[in-house]
Amino acid sequence: MARPFSAELRLAAACAMWPPSDRRTEAVRAEAAGALDWPRFLRVTGRHQVIALAHDGLTRAGTDVPPEIAREIGTQAETLVRENLAIACEALRLQRLFDDAALPVLFVKGAPLAVLAFGNLGLRESQDIDLLVPGKTLPAATTLLERAGYRRFDPPTDISDTQFRLLLPLRKDLGFVHQATGLQIELHWRLFLNAHAMAEASIMAASRVVPLTGSTGLRTMGDDDLFAYLCMHGALHWWNRLKWIADVNAFLASRPGVEVERLVRAAEARGVGRAAAQALLLCRRLMGTTLPACLADTLDSSATLRWLEATALKAVTTGQGEQHPHEVRLGTTRGSLSTFLLNRGWRYWLAELRVHLTNQTDILTVPLPESLRFLYPILRLPLWLWRHAAKHGARR
Repeated sequence: MARPFSAELRLAAACAMWPPSDRRTEAVRAEAAGALDWPRFLRVTGRHQVIALAHDGLTRAGTDVPPEIAREIGTQAETLVRENLAIACEALRLQRLFDDAALPVLFVKGAPLAVLAFGNLGLRESQDIDLLVPGKTLPAATTLLERAGYRRFDPPTDISDTQFRLLLPLRKDLGFVHQATGLQIELHWRLFLNAHAMAEASIMAASRVVPLTGSTGLRTMGDDDLFAYLCMHGALHWWNRLKWIADVNAFLASRPGVEVERLVRAAEARGVGRAAAQALLLCRRLMGTTLPACLADTLDSSATLRWLEATALKAVTTGQGEQHPHEVRLGTTRGSLSTFLLNRGWRYWLAELRVHLTNQTDILTVPLPESLRFLYPILRLPLWLWRHAAKHGARR
């Protein structure tokens, strides 16, 4: 990895390489041999959600880690294993409930991705369960979750029916929390806020079951849809977490070059070719992934892709890897602009502009009748300035 990146971020990226190999071990040992701020390394791995991969990489490399840091990393990794097992069990319970109700459902990322990419439930951090259902079954799916012990918290239940109807076109999911365990669910009826970000028509039909135990498994997207989704999801978040790059790297790691090329072509067919290219460039830069020669030549020749790669690297390395871009003044500007370069279609651009100019906070702050909803993009800047001034005044 290039020297301008902090030593702690370079070590985290080395640990996030997959699968285990001599190359990975040598990279971890080389980065750990220099001067390291170990408390910062702990913060970096937490911010990028790769603590379990850090534990695995350091353990396999036999790295000399300060005892208090080693204990903390080990404790967090053990906790993550327990949490992931609990999430996987709950996901299986929910799948049975949906099956009994004859409601189609897929599980996005989470336990299926952990098994597909890493072959291990304990190496990928998951904070909630992401469900995908057809839009027409959203009311029935909501009722099912409520009967299963969940209550909606996002958007809050105390808003009016009018506000809720105004919010739905601006959202892709609803947030639920289990009233006993605190486990959270995102119930998706589409994958992205921008309806033109990725062609989603084939997702349910091309789904498959990923085994978790000998006799049980979870339904998720097929390889082509999953790869395209991982790339677009990361790109729309400017790849600001190593976790998302590690997911793509691990998903591709055991595949021959011709299969990687095929997945890229499938991503292009779904409208996410630039996101896939950006992902491959980041895997090469941060984790030393070897790209098929024909792909590498094409990617390196594009000024747009080089700019997208640089933008993502800036987001990854904010505050030497410790800070999220949102925590830095104007830290999100370049990333927000980059999302407009991910697709050449005018429908995508208009939808992306709408995503940036209208949000839930504005609707909840200034509820307007449906006939006046066209005013929200116009009110976006004044409302943002008002909230910013109010926050600054409260801080003072």
